[in-house]
Amino acid sequence: MKKVKLRIYQLYILIKYVILVFLNPFIKLKEDVWLLSERGIDARDNAYVFYKFLKEKHPNIKVKYVINKQSPDFNKISKEDSLKPGSLKHIYYYLNSSKLISTHIMGFAPEMRIFNKFKNFKLFKPNGKVVFLQHGITSNYIEFLKYDNVGKIDLFISASKMEYEFLINTYGYTEDIVKYTGFARYDNLIDLNEKSILLMPTWRKELFYIGSDNNFMQTDYYQKFNNLINNKKLLNYIEKSNFKLYFYPHFELQKYINTFKCDSKNIILANMEDYDVQDLLKRTKVLVTDYSSVFYDFAYMKKEVIYYQFDFEEFYGKHYGKGNFDFVDNGFGPVCKEENEVVENIIKICKNGIEDKYLERVNRYFTLGNNNNCERIYKEIINL
Repeated sequence: MKKVKLRIYQLYILIKYVILVFLNPFIKLKEDVWLLSERGIDARDNAYVFYKFLKEKHPNIKVKYVINKQSPDFNKISKEDSLKPGSLKHIYYYLNSSKLISTHIMGFAPEMRIFNKFKNFKLFKPNGKVVFLQHGITSNYIEFLKYDNVGKIDLFISASKMEYEFLINTYGYTEDIVKYTGFARYDNLIDLNEKSILLMPTWRKELFYIGSDNNFMQTDYYQKFNNLINNKKLLNYIEKSNFKLYFYPHFELQKYINTFKCDSKNIILANMEDYDVQDLLKRTKVLVTDYSSVFYDFAYMKKEVIYYQFDFEEFYGKHYGKGNFDFVDNGFGPVCKEENEVVENIIKICKNGIEDKYLERVNRYFTLGNNNNCERIYKEIINL
């Protein structure tokens, strides 16, 4: 039933789009507009931080931001700037904006999934310059992100020198397209260093389609992370030390958050409606993840990461291809296979902070050395 509703909605968007394509020559926008978006349901990533930068530093640039009224972030965007996803106004600005800027491939489109599928057809190809801000650093091999597969991108923002070289050497982008500027949201990363821990693993493709809560709860993924938040030694430490642990499942698995159970008041199941990832990253002292690129944001603040990789071979066999980042040789914290290793390292880092060898790796990985990322991105866009 959900699939039928989705197809009806997509057809509705396409009909509106085709009508506006034929009308557009008669109602074409006269002024220069930059269109920004994340997923259409949020304003808390690179696009939002860049939006704020433009409003504050370059108010002469007219901007529009695609966001749903039901989004918990809706009020963060000026009313005059907001566009309802898939609306006639959204389609109009998609057709006429000089810059199309998003954190996800075709995130600025009237319907991201269908436009991504048809992006190489002339009728659906964007007219404006396409700027891909990215959502996370590309260090894994993702086939659809290759230059030959992705469609039109005029500017691909990179956050590190290693990633920049990976995108050129492996993904087939040119130096004219990929620019090493740093991510916009990194300008907002300030370590608040509160007594808290963030557990934030990434998703798995097979789990997204697994169906019922009961099916999800049978998976090794669920068992591992539910056991971790109920580990007696961990709970004893954080309760005695007055730490909090925030468990924030990946966006694609947030729908299963209520399946996780823990009686401790120091364990918080963080849903995306009430908690902003960037805020949690700034507040927490240690991050526990598996493969999520969120660890780069955390390391950027010179804080230590723990990698809990109980399914390494399976993850890189089913989910993503292995990339250029080796967690043991390049990682910003210890790599753990077992729950007890994770707990021991959490306690150690909470007491002692980041080790020197990991701090040295951070400094080698992020070489720009300042927080002028938005300004660098702006200059690259102007140069288009």
